[in-house]
Amino acid sequence: HHPATAPVLAAWAALPAWARGAAAMPDTTTLCHGDLHLGQLIRHPAPDGPWLLIDVDDLGTGVPAWDLARPAAWYACGLLPPEEWHRFLTAYRASGGPAVPADGDPWPVLDVPARALTAQTAARAVTKAVLADRPLDEVEGRLVDACARMASVRPDAPRG
Repeated sequence: HHPATAPVLAAWAALPAWARGAAAMPDTTTLCHGDLHLGQLIRHPAPDGPWLLIDVDDLGTGVPAWDLARPAAWYACGLLPPEEWHRFLTAYRASGGPAVPADGDPWPVLDVPARALTAQTAARAVTKAVLADRPLDEVEGRLVDACARMASVRPDAPRG
């Protein structure tokens, strides 16, 4: 009965069936990391060696945009500063990453995965706050606020 439950559930319900695991994903042929986040990137040899992607135990095939869902969601929620998002996205594109087009607007392919991860992360945040009998912190509140905005605008069909 937490007040943040309604916007999170509404954001989840607004997602396409494939993003909620209720239908087949539109692409299951592209190799994906499966748990990409900024902590999975290291330089070897440190500090000036090339960037390497580590921890590939969730490697599989799927929609490559899911690999960028976390940083995209953080950016969309205002948790990742625009300059850091731009630097990350520029480096990703320069390395030939398959999740987004080499140029142009990345959001047609990132929108649904970023929304899904935002709703999932917000749901976990609300659950943790309820279990700890505490109010949502600032970051958790931003996630729930993003869910409220997302629920009012349905995502486009996936492209790419």
